Amino acid sequence: MPKLQLALDGDLEGALAVLEKAHAHVDIVEIGTPLVYREGMRALRRIRAAYPETCLLTDLKIMDAGEAEADIAFGAGADIVTVLGVGGDETIQGALASGVRHAGQVMIDMMAVTDPLARAAELVELGCDLLCLHTAHDQQAKRGSPWRQLAQLRAAYPELGLAIAGGVSLALLTHILPIQPQIVVVGSAITAAPDPGLAARLIQERMEQYADA
Repeated sequence: MPKLQLALDGDLEGALAVLEKAHAHVDIVEIGTPLVYREGMRALRRIRAAYPETCLLTDLKIMDAGEAEADIAFGAGADIVTVLGVGGDETIQGALASGVRHAGQVMIDMMAVTDPLARAAELVELGCDLLCLHTAHDQQAKRGSPWRQLAQLRAAYPELGLAIAGGVSLALLTHILPIQPQIVVVGSAITAAPDPGLAARLIQERMEQYADA
């Protein structure tokens, strides 16, 4: 069954309030890029202190100084750090080296990659084993969730760790779950819901139902 990742992009107090209601239903908590911009590593440390056993992803979207920037997040308590797939190979290799040293994982965010299949081949060669198909926030209204591209990547790389992010909702799980991603990233469908705990539980239950079918 795929893991449910909750993307927290608001302010720290709002993020903690959502987590209080939803954490029991999620597997990975993402300290989103806007939250990092607002609060820095303080947000990661606060959430780590409050949820010491939870897997935490810090969405740095690293584009340069891969090893140094990944070190910052891993050192503050991150389990997973994101690096942009459009970044240079040297940057990605640096982040991977940091991940090995800290026993952490690097997720490659494929946002803005023009040819995901071709870039995926290069990334696999570099040693990357977790790629995230991601529709940028500003393009979601036009492009929607990237589940079709995810299906292409799954067909080409049946054993590769894949995640999907951007516009993911309960309704879209009908298209997403048959592709068997390892991680499903959900943001506003939970954080902007009237009851974030209920929204997270319904998504978790849908994922469990598909796994049991």
